[in-house]
Amino acid sequence: MRRKIKQYLPALLLYVQRRLEGERGFLVAVRVRNICGVDRRCGIVVHWLMARLMEKGLAKRHKRGTYLIERRAVEGVLTALRQWI
Repeated sequence: MRRKIKQYLPALLLYVQRRLEGERGFLVAVRVRNICGVDRRCGIVVHWLMARLMEKGLAKRHKRGTYLIERRAVEGVLTALRQWI
């Protein structure tokens, strides 16, 4: 599992950084489908990573495959993801 996390974690990190730059509003939506496409292994790993962020109170699950991060919490999310690399 650890090798797979290391494989897909940079994709999640890059996605969050790009969504932070281009969007307006106070929420950043993380869509697993946009990160992974149809790669089921990637989807499982991203779901697991987002679950760890939810445990820390940094993200919320909106619906299946979609997570929401408040803009003020994005720096904490990026810091946590960088520490896991």
